[in-house]
Amino acid sequence: MSEDRAERSDGRIVKMEVDYSPTVDQRLPECEKMARDGRLQEAIESLLSLEKQTRTASDMLSTSRILVAIVQLCYEAKDWDALNENIMLLSKRRSQLKQAVTKMVQECYTYVDAMSDLSIKLRLIDTLRTITAGKNIRIMAKYYTSITMGRMAALLDLTIDESEEFLSNLVVNKTIYAKVDRLAGIINFQRPKDPNDLLNDWSQKLNSLMSLVNKTTHLIAKEEMIHNLQ
Repeated sequence: MSEDRAERSDGRIVKMEVDYSPTVDQRLPECEKMARDGRLQEAIESLLSLEKQTRTASDMLSTSRILVAIVQLCYEAKDWDALNENIMLLSKRRSQLKQAVTKMVQECYTYVDAMSDLSIKLRLIDTLRTITAGKNIRIMAKYYTSITMGRMAALLDLTIDESEEFLSNLVVNKTIYAKVDRLAGIINFQRPKDPNDLLNDWSQKLNSLMSLVNKTTHLIAKEEMIHNLQ
């Protein structure tokens, strides 16, 4: 995918509307200085404000830079609560750009290897696992009409209970539509059609059928006329 195009969390491909690179070039050093001066939260809020603009404008490169910068500032400040909270926050932002989240996750994976405190490391791993289990269920909802709970758990490398918990959170947050048949163990991602939509579909199919019948009748009549002339 070209750099001026990006994919949103709902699967839509969008084209960059505004290039915020100059603004990001100016803002990042300012926020890095704020964080060094002990004003981490102020720096994060400034970047979050800019992130909303870059995300809305579908500027994938600038959004990626901001997401990576936010987690870097948290990591360098050793503020582990802020790190985990912002990873979750940024991944759930409305119509977030998938490539930007991927860049952020890749950056965070480098922190896992560098962390010596086991409890901090496991917490970060759990956070990363949560958001990646989330952008994979979303992919399933996009390309599958239904799937068994066991198959979904296997694809996510999670237990069935863990998979169901992630699925429930996405449904509650209205990120995806899904209906679970627990007895059959099947998840249905296909949203029920509105009665008006069903009626319109039926009407269009009927019109197409009638058009085909009329065309066929015309061709038959034409053949009969040619046959009679002979």
